[in-house]
Formats: sequence, structure tokens, C-alpha cells
Amino acid sequence: MKASNRLVARNTFFLYIMTGAKFILPLIITACLTRRLGPDAYGVISYLTPVMGYFILLFDFGFNFSATKKIAQNRGDREFIEKTVSAVYTAKIILVIAGLILLVPMILLVDLLRQNPTLTILYYAATAVQIFVPDFLYRGLEKMEGVTVRYITAKIVTAVLILIIVSDDDRIIMVPVAYLLGTAVSAFQTNRHMVRRMGYGFSLSGVREAVAELKESTVYFMSTFAGTALSITSTFVMGIVGMPTVEIAYWGVAFQVVQAVQSMYDPIATSIYPHVAKKKDHKIVLQVTVYLLPAVAAGCAVLYRLAGLAVNVIAGEEYLAAVPVLQHLTPMLLFSFVAQMLGFPLLGAMGKERETTLTTVVAAAVQIAGLAALAVCNVFSLDNLTILRNVTEFILMVLRILFSCSLVRQIRFNETVKEK
Repeated sequence: MKASNRLVARNTFFLYIMTGAKFILPLIITACLTRRLGPDAYGVISYLTPVMGYFILLFDFGFNFSATKKIAQNRGDREFIEKTVSAVYTAKIILVIAGLILLVPMILLVDLLRQNPTLTILYYAATAVQIFVPDFLYRGLEKMEGVTVRYITAKIVTAVLILIIVSDDDRIIMVPVAYLLGTAVSAFQTNRHMVRRMGYGFSLSGVREAVAELKESTVYFMSTFAGTALSITSTFVMGIVGMPTVEIAYWGVAFQVVQAVQSMYDPIATSIYPHVAKKKDHKIVLQVTVYLLPAVAAGCAVLYRLAGLAVNVIAGEEYLAAVPVLQHLTPMLLFSFVAQMLGFPLLGAMGKERETTLTTVVAAAVQIAGLAALAVCNVFSLDNLTILRNVTEFILMVLRILFSCSLVRQIRFNETVKEK
């Protein structure tokens, strides 16, 4: 096996360890919360979690692609890497301030947030602490083992705290506190490792350098933000149209399982991306996608058949109404795998960032238009939401397949010209 392929395999291995934690620990936390909180209280948590997903994407602003790519291409330049880390940290602080300005009118306009202002602000604080976890550095250096142990430690801290201090609806305020403390542990340990073990120092950069990073990563942000719109805008609109918190809870349970499955795709895409960005080896993405597609399809079929068992184990009998929601969402798991693999790991890494962004923006636009239509026609239901999510994910997949085919044809044409 080539050294570069061994590096990809090693990083994939460590990413899967971290993904295992992302898969298991959130489900454990969900199982605890659904059994200690009533559906109404858990519905509030189910709403706040995706709302904060918007801010997670705002704070990241595509740096996990733009900064990762730059670091992967300049691994031998320590000064460059340190300046990049410093500029990204400064940019993220600016984004946290901007996010807080956006949060205030959201609290005033959305009933569910206005009824829970303290809980909302604490969730925002827990989300903001994540800016000091430099995933982009470790991804660019393809040294994910450095962050994996610290990530798992932090999530275990969060899970243990929730198990200990959240006992009933009256203790719901402690949920974001546990997340805040767990994320703070992760940020402290990761930065300590980065400075003491890896030897990369950092400091806050000037505003000009931070703005330059923001401009460079804008195209990535547009794509990732639009992609998030596909996943969480449905939940956000539920609060706007006044859907009962119980139904939000059912959607939250079903989507928790969906996101857990989707998290298993991330290590593959994340480990391949810096390799393709540096080597321009597009074939590895296509090979991995083709090899794994049958396994993903089989997994979707199994999940459909065992949806009742999954919901019962994770959330309990009180949430069995989430079973048909989960079953109806399983097709999108297949579509999203293909779409994710052909996105930034292939098109983005091969210089087609704008095309990748375009596909996501188009799919997100369809999603938003569909949500508006459901609301206006007064047919905003869980069944119709699942249909819409499958349609938009299918559109995203088809668009990326078309652009990928165009890319491969272009590469083959260039190779033929060179041979002549």
C-alpha cells in the first residue's frame, strides 16, 4: 500500500473511532433525556438543537474546507500554519459577536425561543465555545488521532453530566450547561495539545487577516450553510408555524437516528478530502463510493425494518409515533451518502467549489420553497415534511452526479490531449 493511502486509511480509522462516539453518545444522551423529560420538554430541546446548528455553521464558515485545504497544501510551512490558525480564530470570534446580534431578534420573533430565553442563551454559549476546537488544523495535517481522544473525553464528560444532573423537566436548564462544560474541556485539551505537543503557537490576528479568511471561505460557507438548511430548516419552520412541541419531539427523535447514521459517512469524506486536494486523485472518491453504495443501501433497508426497535430502544414507547417518520426518511440516507461523497471530497477538492455550492443552493431553495408551500396550503405535517426531505436530497444527489460526470469527462479529455 502506498504511503499516502496508508495515511488516508489511518485517518479514516481514527475518524471512525470519533464517529463511533458521535454515533453512540448522542443516542445515549437522547435515551436519557426522552425518559427523564416529557415530550413537551424534549420538544424544546429538539427545537433548540437544530436552531443552534445554524450558528455552528456560521462560526465554522467553511473553514473546515478552506483552512483544511490550505494547511494540507502547506504542511511544511510552520509560520503559514500558525498565521492561518490565528486568523481563523479571530474570524470566528467576529462571527460569534455577529451571531449574538442575530440571536436577539430570533428570540423576540419565535414563540418557542421567547418562552425559553435563558435556555436559548445557554445553548448559544455552549455552541460558541466550539470555535476554539481547531478541527481544520488536524484535518489538514491528516493527524486526526490528536483530536479524537480529546473529543471522546469531552463527549463522555457531557454525557455523564447529563446523566447525573438532568432528572426531570425542571432540570432542563442543565442540558446546555453540560454541553458547555464538555465542549470547554475539548477546547482546552485540544489547544494544549496543539501548542505543547505539536509545537504550533497562535495569537489573535488583525481584523484584516481575519476578513481575508472570511472572504476566502465564503463559497464553502454558502455550500455548507445551504446543506444545513436541508437538514434543519424544517425544524426551524415548525416553531414558526406553531407546530405542537410533541410533534417536534417525534421529528427530533427520528432525525437523531438519521443524523447518527449520516455521521458514519463523515470519516470517509473527511479523510479523503485533504488527500484529493493535495494529490488531485479523483479516482479514489469514485472507487470508495461505488464499493460502499451496496452496503449503504442494505443498511437503509435494515433500518426501515427495525425502525420500531430503534425508536423504542433510543426513546421509549412514549415516542413510538416517531417510527413512521423514521421509516419515511430512510431513502434520503442513500441519497445523502452519494451527494456527500461527490461534494467537497470530489468536486470541491478538484477545484469545483462553485459547482458544489450551486448544487446545494439549488436543493436548499427547493426545500425552502416547499416548506413555504406546505405552510401556505395549511398542509404542514410530518408526513409531508418527510416527502419534501427525500425529494430535496434526491435533487442534490442528481445535480452532483451530473457535475461529477462532467468533471471526469474533462479530466479524460485533458489526459488524451497530453498523450497526443
